[in-house]
Amino acid sequence: RMFRSHNIFASLFLESLSKYMTRALIICPFILVLISCASAPPAPPSYELTYQHLPRLQIAAGSIVLKSAYQPDEAENHIDTKKPQNPTMVVKQWVNDRLEIQSGSSAKLVLTVIDGRVIRTEETNQSTFGFLASKKQIFSANLVVDVTFYPFEQKINQGLRSDLHVKIVSDKAVSGAYSLNMLDEAYFMLISDLAVEFDKQMQGVLKKLKIIEKAEL
Repeated sequence: RMFRSHNIFASLFLESLSKYMTRALIICPFILVLISCASAPPAPPSYELTYQHLPRLQIAAGSIVLKSAYQPDEAENHIDTKKPQNPTMVVKQWVNDRLEIQSGSSAKLVLTVIDGRVIRTEETNQSTFGFLASKKQIFSANLVVDVTFYPFEQKINQGLRSDLHVKIVSDKAVSGAYSLNMLDEAYFMLISDLAVEFDKQMQGVLKKLKIIEKAEL
């Protein structure tokens, strides 16, 4: 009886061990998948700049000319030339999304980008009260646009014209232990703030030029 009982217990033990190993083989790959997913680096965030959520502005002009006289200085650390979102792109997007020309009008609206740079600099904060020194990344954006309105059909730079100037200077800093995603987010927030300010100032410009009836300021 002892041998028979021992065989029964051994059989039950082997059966339990078999079930345990089967479950382990199922669970272990699942755990490995979870670990690999948890350790995978997060995907970089994607940003889109648009004015399409705002109503279009009907302007008293039959055509719009967008020009650029801005040339990045190779000696400076220009970020705008390396990013899809930059001050020059803000102007292009604003024209595409916000303005509605008047069919049949011979008037012309000309926007010339004079400056559209974004420069990144780094500062080191001195250690105080036992705290270690920390570094700070600073993004500085400049957007300067000349706006010229020709009320009648004519060649540019000739005849009657009205000129106005839009200038926006803004900056945003990231301090402490920052990541690339944090820097990207700070850069986009800088451009986003600049885009909002540009829309506000351009509505005032178009109002002064008397080519829109009402601004949404």
